[in-house]
Amino acid sequence: IYGFAGVNQNKTLEVQAGARIHFHANSGLIVTPGGSIQVNGSLSSDAELMEQAVIFEGDRLEPDFDDVPGQWETIWLFEGSTNNYFNHTIIKNGTIGLLSDGNANDSNKLLLENTQLYNHSNFGILARASSVRGENLVINNVGQSSFAGTVGGNYSFTHSTFANYWNNSFRQFPTVLLNNFAVDSDNNTMTNPLESATFTNCIIYGSNNNELLLDEAQGAEFNFYFDHCLLRYENSSTSLGANYDFQNAQLYNSLIRNANPLFENPSHNKLRIPNNSPANGVGIVSGLLTQDILGVSRGIMP
Repeated sequence: IYGFAGVNQNKTLEVQAGARIHFHANSGLIVTPGGSIQVNGSLSSDAELMEQAVIFEGDRLEPDFDDVPGQWETIWLFEGSTNNYFNHTIIKNGTIGLLSDGNANDSNKLLLENTQLYNHSNFGILARASSVRGENLVINNVGQSSFAGTVGGNYSFTHSTFANYWNNSFRQFPTVLLNNFAVDSDNNTMTNPLESATFTNCIIYGSNNNELLLDEAQGAEFNFYFDHCLLRYENSSTSLGANYDFQNAQLYNSLIRNANPLFENPSHNKLRIPNNSPANGVGIVSGLLTQDILGVSRGIMP
């Protein structure tokens, strides 16, 4: 793809298993209002090879460009696009992997299953007043946040790993960022409710001491919940505010804090955990998928 390809109103782009989509520099894909994208990758007979996964990446195929961020722009889901679905998909080496705008109350805005996003120079997923659901989602090595749910919205993630071991430059934001406002060019703050942001059986970890930012502006709802999650947040100051009261059962349940998950090799996007990982087997039964992203039955609490 050279430039931006578009999915028109009332049209659906279907991408079948095994497809490879390559973007030239400064190129990307937009899904316009009323349009949809359905990416139907599947698990290969040899899960390690990912032969049947769908891959979105740049068009420089030399080995030296295999993990270079910022080679293309983004997959942009405009406000008004709906029924967007990605399964067994790898999105890598862009600026923003997925940019999702609007439709905060549309539960079908964006569903991600068994999807991986790696090596993006800005964000893995940037959602703005939007709705995103993810299960068996893995994001790592991005220049800012792996997931940013901004200007409010509705977000739900299960059995997902949000990691960030970016080392190409200074990283301003943590792995996961949530806020309920936007600031315009005149420095005016406009609030919008964060109606929900739930993380169940998730790992939020990375190379910074604090990998979660809960940036609340007064004047709009700011609702979140972390259930059976492993989180890196080392700041223990009592002045952080109620959002960081990790003992508050209405916000955090069975939280594992600051325990290294022992990822296999996060600098190379290998985020499997060993049997002795503190995150192994401590989740709860949740979600619709009974297997992990590699097709392995997960060990979780009854």
